[in-house]
Amino acid sequence: MLRNLSAFAGQIFDVAIIGGGINGAATAREAALRGLKVALVDAGDFAGGTSGRSSKLIHGGLRYLEQFDFKLVHESRAERRTLLALAPHLARPLPFVLPIYRGDPYYPLKVRTGLAIYDLLGNLGATDRHRMLKPADALRLIPGLQSQGLRAAAVYFDSETDDARLTLEMILSAAECGAVVGNYARVLALQALPDGRDVVTAEIEDRLSGQRLELRARYWVNATGPWVDHVRELLPGFDGTKTIRLTKGTHIIVPAVSPDHALFAAIRPGERVFLILPWHGYALLGTTDSDYEGDPGSVQPDLQDINYLLAALNRVLRQPFAISDVLGCFSGLRALAIEPGRSPSKNTREYRFHEEPGLRNFISICGGKLTTARALAENLVNRIAAHLGATFSPAHVSRTTLLPGGNTGPLEDFVRGATEAAGKRFGIPAPVAERIIRTYGSRWGEVLEPIRKSPELAQSLAGTPPMLAAEVVFAIRHEMAMEVSDFLLRRSGLNWLAASLLQEAAPRVAEIFAQELGWSDERREASLAAFRACGPQLRGKTEEVKGMV
Repeated sequence: MLRNLSAFAGQIFDVAIIGGGINGAATAREAALRGLKVALVDAGDFAGGTSGRSSKLIHGGLRYLEQFDFKLVHESRAERRTLLALAPHLARPLPFVLPIYRGDPYYPLKVRTGLAIYDLLGNLGATDRHRMLKPADALRLIPGLQSQGLRAAAVYFDSETDDARLTLEMILSAAECGAVVGNYARVLALQALPDGRDVVTAEIEDRLSGQRLELRARYWVNATGPWVDHVRELLPGFDGTKTIRLTKGTHIIVPAVSPDHALFAAIRPGERVFLILPWHGYALLGTTDSDYEGDPGSVQPDLQDINYLLAALNRVLRQPFAISDVLGCFSGLRALAIEPGRSPSKNTREYRFHEEPGLRNFISICGGKLTTARALAENLVNRIAAHLGATFSPAHVSRTTLLPGGNTGPLEDFVRGATEAAGKRFGIPAPVAERIIRTYGSRWGEVLEPIRKSPELAQSLAGTPPMLAAEVVFAIRHEMAMEVSDFLLRRSGLNWLAASLLQEAAPRVAEIFAQELGWSDERREASLAAFRACGPQLRGKTEEVKGMV
């Protein structure tokens, strides 16, 4: 997948998608798989917004059962099963422990009933079903739990993912099917026909070169998440309405609580919950849910977010965490379909499609979840195909077409065999090989193959866990990484943890980018500085917090 924005010019696409987050990526893949001529642009990097700042889960939304949103839970559970088949390396089943304490808003019978319904709405087989635990059994699974007041517990299953790489593999899949995609390509203007009923062109700015070009399409999808209404403002005759509500979700990174189990528990007082899941040897704790009114590009954690999450977790731990234990933090924005009168946590997570009055070929995606993006795309492309009035490949092809790294078969067997093969063929240490295989799935050989001609690419970069120069080269040559942060935050598999653990690696990564892309010293330093500027959300912010406490 190479970046070539000039490929947008001189042709008319069936559908142009603005936004390279998970919804835009899944829509591009769906449309391309079904034979539509597809263009996708993003003003920044793919998954650079909400889709790289989530809870890293493919889940049914257990708490949505309390809101009687059975449709959303059923769809989400079905999509979890589908994604496991399409990309086993990116949809790893994860057991959750749900402890029940005296004074919690739920009790054992209610939990048992809810989880029975959760299982009925979709699981991966007998080993994926919930079970109830006595307090002693729960403490054996997670010894760090607070024993006082513990009435019972339950184990149930969802799946963990790498949200940024899931988004990227959707885009890679679209590109393999002929879609033309480009990051750092900002839409400056939208033009309609004289009668104002159809958008026909967009003026695009290449943010890396400053060049401008024209993109033409028969249908347009606004999949920009928190920026949906900003893009709508470019439409001729925009009526000034709002379609989305932004809520802020903050996560913090702390030492591991359990190496194999996630934890899901109530936040008291109130009706919210928190989750903490194992993540690259550490733990990811989230999330907050509060209305946000500022610039979507400037969302940051604050002291209140961090204290809120620590207090929620510490209530159920034997040894509480302190501010000094926080390794990092980051915030993202949910772009929810507006439901007046509801609190942020009760606002629906279902997706909605908004069509502009008087416009026939422009639609905006409001809401949605990482888990349901493929289903959203299937429904949306059905609409688009009907509007275009042409015969395309039938629906459902995206349900069975593997993502680029998904050809693994049973994952653990594949990982064992591939780890051994990577050691024999390339001399890669087993821990490094296993991480690469779990990150890239069946594409791992493509990542390492250049080492045969350039042995220096087997060099380990500084930081923990060790990464290889080959991975950086692969991201640049095959995954459209254009900036240091594109690789470290969205291609490496470490996501935001990279800004804390791989600071030492960043200068070498910048050197590789400079060599591959012909950067000047000034350009290299600018990209490195942009990556380091992400640090306040992780390292700098926690230092600031420590100073405030």
